[in-house]
Amino acid sequence: MLRARRGGRDSFGIVALDKNGELSVFKSRDRPSIAVNKMPSIINENTVAAIFNNRAEPTTEYVKAKTEDDIQPMISEHVVVAHNGTIANDKDLETRFNLTRRSRIDTAILPPLLERFWDGSLNGLRDVLINYVIGSYALAIMDARRPGRIWLATNFKPLYMAWYSDLKALFFASLDDYLIDSQSRPIWDMPVIRRVEPYTAMEIGGVDGTWSTVSLRREEQGRRRRVLVIASGGLDSTTAATHLLKQGYDVTLLHFNYGHRAETQEDRAIKRIAEFLGVPLLEVNMDFFKVVRHSPLLGDGEINRVDEGREGAEFAHEWVPARNFVFIALATAIAEAYGYDYIATGINLEEAGAYPDNEMEFIRLLNKVMPYAVGPPNKHVELLMPVGGHLVKHEIVKLGLEVGAPLHLTWSCYDNGERHCGRCGPCYMRRWAFRINGVRDPRGVRPTKRG
Repeated sequence: MLRARRGGRDSFGIVALDKNGELSVFKSRDRPSIAVNKMPSIINENTVAAIFNNRAEPTTEYVKAKTEDDIQPMISEHVVVAHNGTIANDKDLETRFNLTRRSRIDTAILPPLLERFWDGSLNGLRDVLINYVIGSYALAIMDARRPGRIWLATNFKPLYMAWYSDLKALFFASLDDYLIDSQSRPIWDMPVIRRVEPYTAMEIGGVDGTWSTVSLRREEQGRRRRVLVIASGGLDSTTAATHLLKQGYDVTLLHFNYGHRAETQEDRAIKRIAEFLGVPLLEVNMDFFKVVRHSPLLGDGEINRVDEGREGAEFAHEWVPARNFVFIALATAIAEAYGYDYIATGINLEEAGAYPDNEMEFIRLLNKVMPYAVGPPNKHVELLMPVGGHLVKHEIVKLGLEVGAPLHLTWSCYDNGERHCGRCGPCYMRRWAFRINGVRDPRGVRPTKRG
């Protein structure tokens, strides 16, 4: 038995579909752990698909005396639906289209809605969900007129699939945890588990046993790609912003003044860079890191000085706790509120060796979280790494020179003097990056004497 029975508390239901289009139904008002032991054998060699559901009933959908019609999966004449989430406009749909549902629970509106407007195709399902349904959902759908197929759809509610090769069967659930066999298996015998990407609908099965997907996002034709570039005024983010401009993005620079040592020089640099590129600049003044502290960049301790030939530029001596995480979270809120599609950073391969929040995996995993971090309906914010994952510092300088980035306006130093100190980690990396490219640093960064 799969662990999906841990979810839900108030009822249990299963609907099986055989190859002749016949439905077998078992529903119980008992807790799932009890109901499973009472369930008759309704799955046999003729069964081609089955949906079961155990559910914790939301407060707004509470039904004191449940009938079988109040228990998921919901059934109409030939459509079966299991739903995780909330349909916010169920009453409106019922009234506007004169639909008859068998329960006042919101999910019950979906089978008659699909029977009225769905043509049985994957694109048709997409159109119904986009044009009619308001709310959150992860859906599993069967159609008795089309045995051997199943449809899955989700906006931001979680939905996972697992293929068990020994059973020759595909399972799906609202959490990947539910799809792990309770018996211990060696890793090479574990099922292949995949997340259904948010805002995606899938059709699985048919005579060829294949599957296909469509996006559930509304595409706005002719819309420019708007991007917020988290920009410090340094080489990496300046090159990233210029590169995106050359690619046709609508760029806005986002700069955080957070009370660090080089704030005055960085602020001066970012203003000049924005003016040079002809792009808007949004500055955020924040006191948050005055509470965090515990970093030389925030005044706690000394800046590491790197002498010629010494290691040290590759280590995170000046780590600021969770800085990039905080910046990306704030940028996400701004992007959602003001309609930006993308957030870009200067994260790169070189600094990923020292700073975990410069690692490509950090951004890749955050992108998986993004659909759950922005609000419906149909919001979309994605993180970009224009110089990330594959470029080291001297390659970033090379790209900056190629795209015409205003490298002469950038500030890299951890100090706040009128000139780069020449001996902190960023100065050391900057000096070598220009030298490798055979180009004189336009800011003239060179080692300075001690004292």
